[in-house]
Amino acid sequence: MPIVPPALGPLLGNTVNTVISPFYTLFSTNATYCFTARTNVRNHKTETETLKGNLHSIKQRITDGERNGLIPTEEAKDWVRRAEQAISEEAANRESFDQRCRIFGCSMNCWGNYKTSKEAAEKVHAVRTYISSTPQPNNITRIPPPPPVVDLSTHSAQLPPSREDTLNNALRCITAVGAIGIWGPDRDEKTHLLKKINDSFLEECPFDFVIFVTASSEVSVQAQIVSRLRTDAVPDVATQATRISELLSKKKFLLLVDDLRVQLDLQAAGIPYPLGDVQVVEAGQVSRWVQRKVVVTSISQSICHLMDVERDIHVPDLGEDEARQLFAEEFGAQDIYSDPVIGALAEQLVRELKSLPSDLIRYGKVMQGIRDVRRWQDAIDAVRKANLRRDGDPLNLSEKIVRNLKNATEDLNAKGKDVHREIADAELQHNKTPTNEAKRWLQKVYNIIHDVQVMSHGSRQLKMDVTMEASEKLREVQECLSTCPSTIVVESMPPPVQEMPGPSMSAENLNLQDALHFIKDEPTVGMIGIWGPGGVGKTHLLKNINNSFGEGMDFNFVLFVTASKECSVEKVQSQIIERFKLPSSGSKSRTIYEYMKTKSFLVLLDDLWDEIDLEDVGIPYPLGSVNKLSRKVVLTTRLRKVCGQMKVKKELKVAYLQEHEAWQLFEENIDAETLSSPHIEDLARELMKELKGLPLALITIGKAMYQKDEYQWETAIQYMKKSCCTEDKDPIELGMETNVFRQLKFSYEKLRNDTLRYCFLTCVLWPEDAKIRKVDLAQCWMGLGLVNEHDIEYSFRKSYSLIADLTAACLLESSDVRPGSSFENSHGSVKVHDVIRDMALWISCDYGENNDKWIVAAPGGRDKRIIILSNKAECISLSFNRIPIRFNLDPLKLRILCLRNNELDESIVEEIKNCTSLTYLDLSRNNLKRIPEELCSLVNLEYLDLSENVFGESGVPQSFGKLINLKFLYLKSGSGYVRIPSGVISRLKALQVIDLRSLLRKCTLFLFRELGTLPQLKALGILVRDLAQLESLEAANLPVRYLALNDVSALTRILSTDFAQRTLYELDINLERYFLEQDINEEIDTREITVEHDTEQPNNRFGALNNLHLTMTRSLREIKWMGATPAFIFPRLAYLELIMCQHLLHLSWVMHLPRLEQLHIVSCDGMVQAFMRCHGDKLCNGQDKTKTFPRLKLLFLIYNESLETIGDNGMEFPSLERLELEGSLALKRLPFQSDSVPPKLKELRFDDARCWERLECEEGVKTILQPYLKFGRRHQG
Repeated sequence: MPIVPPALGPLLGNTVNTVISPFYTLFSTNATYCFTARTNVRNHKTETETLKGNLHSIKQRITDGERNGLIPTEEAKDWVRRAEQAISEEAANRESFDQRCRIFGCSMNCWGNYKTSKEAAEKVHAVRTYISSTPQPNNITRIPPPPPVVDLSTHSAQLPPSREDTLNNALRCITAVGAIGIWGPDRDEKTHLLKKINDSFLEECPFDFVIFVTASSEVSVQAQIVSRLRTDAVPDVATQATRISELLSKKKFLLLVDDLRVQLDLQAAGIPYPLGDVQVVEAGQVSRWVQRKVVVTSISQSICHLMDVERDIHVPDLGEDEARQLFAEEFGAQDIYSDPVIGALAEQLVRELKSLPSDLIRYGKVMQGIRDVRRWQDAIDAVRKANLRRDGDPLNLSEKIVRNLKNATEDLNAKGKDVHREIADAELQHNKTPTNEAKRWLQKVYNIIHDVQVMSHGSRQLKMDVTMEASEKLREVQECLSTCPSTIVVESMPPPVQEMPGPSMSAENLNLQDALHFIKDEPTVGMIGIWGPGGVGKTHLLKNINNSFGEGMDFNFVLFVTASKECSVEKVQSQIIERFKLPSSGSKSRTIYEYMKTKSFLVLLDDLWDEIDLEDVGIPYPLGSVNKLSRKVVLTTRLRKVCGQMKVKKELKVAYLQEHEAWQLFEENIDAETLSSPHIEDLARELMKELKGLPLALITIGKAMYQKDEYQWETAIQYMKKSCCTEDKDPIELGMETNVFRQLKFSYEKLRNDTLRYCFLTCVLWPEDAKIRKVDLAQCWMGLGLVNEHDIEYSFRKSYSLIADLTAACLLESSDVRPGSSFENSHGSVKVHDVIRDMALWISCDYGENNDKWIVAAPGGRDKRIIILSNKAECISLSFNRIPIRFNLDPLKLRILCLRNNELDESIVEEIKNCTSLTYLDLSRNNLKRIPEELCSLVNLEYLDLSENVFGESGVPQSFGKLINLKFLYLKSGSGYVRIPSGVISRLKALQVIDLRSLLRKCTLFLFRELGTLPQLKALGILVRDLAQLESLEAANLPVRYLALNDVSALTRILSTDFAQRTLYELDINLERYFLEQDINEEIDTREITVEHDTEQPNNRFGALNNLHLTMTRSLREIKWMGATPAFIFPRLAYLELIMCQHLLHLSWVMHLPRLEQLHIVSCDGMVQAFMRCHGDKLCNGQDKTKTFPRLKLLFLIYNESLETIGDNGMEFPSLERLELEGSLALKRLPFQSDSVPPKLKELRFDDARCWERLECEEGVKTILQPYLKFGRRHQG
């Protein structure tokens, strides 16, 4: 505030203000302290009282914490110090003020008031700061740092002289080596000795930490270490181990592990290795030496050796004098032995106690003051009996060992189940694969468990040799438990190129040469477009481009993606994620980009109909050559404008064939006998010209003209002339697709009857480019009533015959069979060319006049919704869409509805419950958790498929019995169990086929009885879990077609009786299910299966059995045949698969099966030679003169670690087309000679060229086999 009034400012200027103003401010400010002294002192006191309350609270928390072993934090201690000082200062200032007050409560000393008031005013701000900074509850106390050594209070307990020697020896060894083992029979004594070692470092400790843990405690060793080091605990064992290791890695420590009973992985617990004197580097590259020492105690020297100790110290029995002295000390009378009566008894008791210190101490204390001779004699007798049980009685010893083995094996079984479930969950949900270490460990678990089961059964005889074997097996179980791998699963590594099935294209093909030139030799060309009309061979060309790449290529991977109609970003993303097993959560675009950005890649995008943003997909841009990476995309499309939209750098037009090329292709698809007539050849050339050089039409129409006469050729020519455009019409112009359909419809119309034609049309129920399993197609046709024979087997055979007819007519294409294909795919798969499929849909919709009659939606993205609006729809298929579906249609017209594989829940039934005209409903492979009761309103249903849903512990609705027209019911469960109420099945009188495999927890007798009341029942699929259920099923005399067993011992019964021999088609023995569900003590395996049959009873054989599958029959060594040959028992067996039959020696009995076409042998590690002409079975050996493997087409030998040879030299494989030998690293030779190489061989596959090169073959054989070689694994092991 200026001193001079504003009005005088101009006269006096600013000089006065500048000079006088600071003095005025100083005076006015300090003068106020004289008049506000009381107020300031009072405020200071008030705030200090609040501070006192906070201080009291903090001190109380510190006191409480100290009672619980905590100490105050530095922050809390500093705050308390400052708070106490502030309180003291306030008291002193207030006392000074009170002393200066005089008359009327005022002080006459202005200078004193000034000082007191100013101090109070200034200090009150500090007090308020202390109040606001009061430590929070979690910052008041803390866990104190761990002491170097914890006192275990062994000072008063003296050791006998021999034990003092052992202690000193151990202390010397601790100085000299890293790991020491102390072993001997007395556990308590070794514990006491180890505690003595601990307490010897109380006064002077060279270690940062001495850590004492008990291995036999219920608390894990790792948890005890965490508690001792007073560090934070985390639930994950591996993370905890890392933290412990980081804490101890640069510390000097001594770990004392007491009572170790199994091998223990100390590194897995977090102990840093190596042990001993280790040089560590501190910050700034300064190194120093630290000591890492471990001492373990055990009753077993072998446990010490398993722990890799450098010195093992045996704790010997006490000497006689030491034993007498120890007992006398505990008894409390050194002169006890001089007593004429009690002394002799004491001597005798000491001898019976066998110099074990813990027993001497215990009995010494018990017998204190006792002078009753009878009491002494009772004690001696008790010790003798205990010794007999412990040492002399093999009966009790065997029981104890077997009991310990049982307990340890139960632990191993539980751990094995955990690992198995982790693998299953990782494979199903996270696209991971088990490590080889985990698979080997799990297989070792299976083998051990089986051996223990066999041994437990033998131990009931209580023989000494069983005891010894059990003791050895106990050690093996303990070792297996301790070696459970820490890494169970890893990310699957897909092969860089997946070979695409189909005919090879000549390397001289110009389109192929041009495409490969653009890909390999023009780095600036990032995107290549291949275009041309449907059926001209674009996909064929793209597959050959894919198959042109392999080992040594410039790309990290080649990716084949099928776009098709209604292609979306998400559809392409899903294929990429599935191909490379990438995580599907989070941003898919980001996931794909991160995976591909550092790699060279070739993306082949087939059948693109519209522009798609590949950057949105996640494909890294720019394309071409970027930072030494090669990024290429090749697309095919029917529309040239798509090439422009996608900004391709190079175009390739796949044109119609020239006339000479068209005639060559047409001629290849017509039988030679027909063309032998000169006139027909002229007609054929004329018909060929009408097909305008379209390869698909040339192939399809050529097949349709098989063995046709002149009149039929002339009719075909006239048909084509009416169907096609004028000759000068550009085939690419709009409308050509319909003209192609009309051409191809000729093949459709030439099918022999309407049934076959309708069967063909139903193929559109599967998505475009889908592989259709033949068994699914057969079930569909039966469900639609297109195939209906009196016997279910005849219905399937007729269906497969119809598929063969459609394949011969080139309306269906055969698809490749992969190793390890499921039973359902043992007959293979078919595909429909996209143009043929479009034609079928065109025909189904009245030749395009009623496009809503059949509605088939292509797989779409999750960001879409399908709403069906149609009053004409009779058939709807929305498979593989996985998006919300809504219907608005005439419910009385819809007859066929396929909603398989859409991740739908029960709410979908609300959309269809009024569609009472439905006869065919497929809801398989969805997320139904129960069977909705609303389904029961669809009373006209004849076919219902609810297989592979996620049923929990749910039940079939009682009203399910209303579906009285139901003929086909598939309830094969993906997971969970379903209860079927009594009286439901018996009401379904029209039922012909019912599949309940894996659905029922227990097959009850009433269910078998109800099934027996169904007059039309032709086929039953069911899982039988034990022999008792099998006997009940056998007594019911049901037409079992699909049988799954969990008990291999039941296989002998089935193969040696007439059980379901006329109907049994598929038999699955799978002990993996049993392993996960049953008790460890039950016998689940057998070493040998004997098949007994009477050849005089020709009906006593399995005339229908086509598929046989054995999984995890671990101890099965061989199958023996009595009375009949395998060829007699299995006249139609076509598919045989064996997985993880670890002890199976060979499969020689299959060599002469007359119909065997596919043989899969996977992970049978005990098999050295798969097939032998002479193998000890006289009945099978008698077939040697017949040809081996007369019809075997596919032989897959996968991951058989011990396999050295397939079979004897000269063994014949007259029909073999594919031989795959993945993971057979011990293989030394093939059974082929120059004159016995399979004449129909098309493919011979190995892991890599090294596997092929190390094979020993007769001279010239490798040269013959060279053209059929393929390298690389089709699937991950």
